[in-house]
Amino acid sequence: MYYGYNDNKELILADKEFIELLGFVSFEELRDSNIISNITFENKQIVIRQERQLISAAFIENKLYGVQGVFKLIELKDIEINEIKDGLLKPKKPLRTKYKPIYLDVEKISKEIGLSVSDYKLYLDSFIDQSIIDEKRLLEGDDKVIKNLSNLALTLKIPHINIILLKIQKLPHHERTHLIDEYYTKLALLTLEKPDDYEDDIADDIFEPDYNNKDKKEDILNSRFTELLNSVDIDNDKKKEEFIETKVEELPLEEPKSKAINEAFNREIQLHNEHNEIKKISLDEITPLPISYNPQTAADELNLPVVLIEEFVEDFIEQAHHDIDHLLTSYYQKDMDNIHELGHKLKGAASNLRINELADILEEIQFCTEHEKLEGLIKKYWGHFLSLEDYMQQLKRA
Repeated sequence: MYYGYNDNKELILADKEFIELLGFVSFEELRDSNIISNITFENKQIVIRQERQLISAAFIENKLYGVQGVFKLIELKDIEINEIKDGLLKPKKPLRTKYKPIYLDVEKISKEIGLSVSDYKLYLDSFIDQSIIDEKRLLEGDDKVIKNLSNLALTLKIPHINIILLKIQKLPHHERTHLIDEYYTKLALLTLEKPDDYEDDIADDIFEPDYNNKDKKEDILNSRFTELLNSVDIDNDKKKEEFIETKVEELPLEEPKSKAINEAFNREIQLHNEHNEIKKISLDEITPLPISYNPQTAADELNLPVVLIEEFVEDFIEQAHHDIDHLLTSYYQKDMDNIHELGHKLKGAASNLRINELADILEEIQFCTEHEKLEGLIKKYWGHFLSLEDYMQQLKRA
């Protein structure tokens, strides 16, 4: 059971179990209730006071870093509830939580998909950050966001997450809220540390309670396979259906069909990745490019103290370090919409601060329509950025 809050004591996430424990239906209701003001830490326990109940629990606090800054994730354990009736507390009763951590064996997964462990962790962090960024668009029913996140989860081999995204996509927009809450709950449960009670043979656990029979599992595998085909250049639904059947029929007939679909799906991922391989951009190999920038010029034009401009530039540099991961992830996924969005956001900040070289190249990124040109534009952007960062560090030392 989890919830998270930022430095401003604002609730920013919670899992479904925590929401239901406090008597709410959705995260929006929970956040609007200002419940965070009723939460205190007493005698190494967390205490939540409500009109009809008092909840106490042991807890684990983790500090996490994301594009929206630092926030704290609280995991509740050994939860006890006191019911309040007629001004009196009823005897405590323990509450068992139903959610288990979702363990990702990064050594195994990274080897299977041909990435280093460090690169896998980088992409996983980017995926989680992107999920947080896209929450509003998910709630608005943006199917393109679901497709992009599903493809990322597919690539990172997180079936628990991919399945729930596919389930969200199948529902009408107005019925998705509870599953979107569950999606963010499961994101919070992802862990790279193997739990003590972890069982290796949990293949069936990736399927939800309604998916415990063979036919349902086969439907999921079909959905996963079809989702991959959405990013393959097959120009109509009939051809896609023929393609699926061809891939399945290529495998031995004596194999169970669900296994056949899964193996065809995995083989197609490999073929698809080989066919659409995108050259990796290494930031460490990018050479700084000259930049002519003076905070005093911006201060004069904006009629602001130069000290304030320098603070704004430092904030811009910090944000750019966060956003470069999302920019690269979008580049590898060929998500031009997200690239244009990030380019627009960064260009606006650079332009306001009169960092002209960055504003110009970011405008090119914002309006670029040819994916093959992005590698050069991103390298040029980061080259100028490195010079800006170096210049600001020199100012500090002066």
